[in-house]
Amino acid sequence: MASFEAFACDDCHSLSTRPQRRCWRCGSSAIRSVNLIGRGTLVSFTIIRVPPTVFQGQEPYHIAVIDLDEGLRITARLVVPEGREAAIDDPVIFDAMRPYGPIFRLV
Repeated sequence: MASFEAFACDDCHSLSTRPQRRCWRCGSSAIRSVNLIGRGTLVSFTIIRVPPTVFQGQEPYHIAVIDLDEGLRITARLVVPEGREAAIDDPVIFDAMRPYGPIFRLV
């Protein structure tokens, strides 16, 4: 199982998906890389049927808002197995990181 890399502030314990010099919440420079389990819950999603040029040929695909169990809310691509439909509160798990962002899949 892949783990999801995030960045944690040692002072206020906030999490971020992007590396930063200073914590977005408290301004501390005590930022370190952490590996999250990558499990979460589907909060919202949409299906992209007319993608931007860079993603043409991949449609239709899902974009989702996911609450990770560790307390971080992220936007990611969602893989929905054929024959299933995504629903709010469905459990999801991190699958892979791509240049355009993380990919999660329904559990």
